[in-house]
Amino acid sequence: MRRSGNVVTQFVRSGPLRQAARDSDSVRELAQQWFAGELITDAVFLAEKLRRQGLSLSFHHLPEDDELSTASQLPSLLRALGSDADGVELSVKASTMGLRQSAKLAEANLRTLAESADEHGAVITLEMQRPEEYEATLDLFRAVRADHPTLGITIPVNIRRAEADCRDLAAEGARVRVCIGSYPAPRDVAIHGEHNKSRALVRCLRILMESSAYPMLASHDPRIIAIAQDLAQKNGRGRDDFEFQMLLGVRPLEQRRLVDIGLTARTYIPFGPGWYEYLAMRIAARPRTLLSYGRAVLDKR
Repeated sequence: MRRSGNVVTQFVRSGPLRQAARDSDSVRELAQQWFAGELITDAVFLAEKLRRQGLSLSFHHLPEDDELSTASQLPSLLRALGSDADGVELSVKASTMGLRQSAKLAEANLRTLAESADEHGAVITLEMQRPEEYEATLDLFRAVRADHPTLGITIPVNIRRAEADCRDLAAEGARVRVCIGSYPAPRDVAIHGEHNKSRALVRCLRILMESSAYPMLASHDPRIIAIAQDLAQKNGRGRDDFEFQMLLGVRPLEQRRLVDIGLTARTYIPFGPGWYEYLAMRIAARPRTLLSYGRAVLDKR
């Protein structure tokens, strides 16, 4: 994240402002551009709307005080979706499975969640977090994928080892989401500069497109999206052989355009009580939103 983004994040997360914002209905309305709501029922309601637009769905639970609550909330979401759970993705941080407590706990929780996903016809994709947790997350992925082959993994291409990992995962025929990571990383392990990161994303995407893997491109960049379409065409991939993934509330018209031309576009739907932290991250990504945020905090409705 750029330095300006870090400053904005610190400002939005400051104590008194944070409490005022959480108590503000207007701030909640602002946040709902990017998240479904706090409750499972909110996520189910939004899912019905997006599904009618032809969009595929990815759900991400936002915990607040108890990070491990995700392990119980996502199976409850699948049950609430019922038959509509078929084909959805659960996007899961390894920390919410307990990786920061122990590898054994994380594996047990992820296996249980994977069994629930299999029962409902859903898939899981693990997200990458801190660079120092990269190897442990890959180990967790491979341990559980041995019994649940639809389990996917996210590779942040700004980490220097990403290309080598994409080659290994391509050879395994894995589901792989590629993106430009948002977690800060030291210079000795990371690629820096937006142009260099974009080039790394294309290189990783090409590796996956030319293999038996299932590529998932998590990007809003129109240039990268166009390159992905070209790579898919050159490698004979149809709508069931790769997909685009974008955040809720970001380029919604582009998401529907991709569906309209016969491609798969999946919308990432955050929900849960930890919505304020997610809002801070979205404002940091788009500092111009800070003005709207300030107005919302001061709104006395």
